[in-house]
Amino acid sequence: MKKLLIAMVALSCFALCGYGQTKMEKQIIGKWCNPYTYQSTGELKGFEFKKGGKCSAINIPVYDLRTWKIDKEGYLIIEGFSKEDSDEMQPYYTRERIGYLSKDSLELVTREKNPRLVFLYINTKKIKKLVTPEVAPKEK
Repeated sequence: MKKLLIAMVALSCFALCGYGQTKMEKQIIGKWCNPYTYQSTGELKGFEFKKGGKCSAINIPVYDLRTWKIDKEGYLIIEGFSKEDSDEMQPYYTRERIGYLSKDSLELVTREKNPRLVFLYINTKKIKKLVTPEVAPKEK
């Protein structure tokens, strides 16, 4: 009986750990854009995270993003290609800690200290309600 109880507790812990990541993965699916870029230029620039681990850049032509995942430590990993530092596409990989995630906002910590660097993204379903651009938004 004691072994059965221990096994049930262990299975519950594994189930809860898996649930947390699944919930985070479900929450991140969608289009996320930088509110400061939208406010200053009226352009939506950011990322789209799709089901099945597919992703793409929104209005950032230097990126040809392909995949995303969230690792066990809560880091968002994005892979694809970039021509950010040259004229030719190069492999691109980034691993950034998810500082905060809700249905409306995503905070990615790209550097922990000296100085701490954090990027904020807002779900495009909400960005136009929460942020007023200083210029007329560019429509596509």
